[in-house]
Amino acid sequence: MRNSSLTLLLGLLLLGGLGCGDDRGSGRSVTPPPPDAKVTLEEIAETGTLGDLKDKLRAQIEAMSEAQPEKAEELMTDYQQLVSQSSADDIRAKAQAMAEKL
Repeated sequence: MRNSSLTLLLGLLLLGGLGCGDDRGSGRSVTPPPPDAKVTLEEIAETGTLGDLKDKLRAQIEAMSEAQPEKAEELMTDYQQLVSQSSADDIRAKAQAMAEKL
């Protein structure tokens, strides 16, 4: 009786220990938050000028290419159209449309 109780106790302890490892290999995917491109686009839409934000926006869109390649490619096409605009109203409209995609 004592032997079976000890065996049962050891079995329960062993079973309780299973599944207590870390969960690194579970294949969970974590999507990082989008870069600050939306904030930058909103600022451009507010001012109607690209100025110093032009290079910053390009870098932010490029940073998205690893996590969201399709979205980054679409935004880069829009970016090319944005920088070709000359009027403040056109810049505002394009920047707002791009911000809404994020």
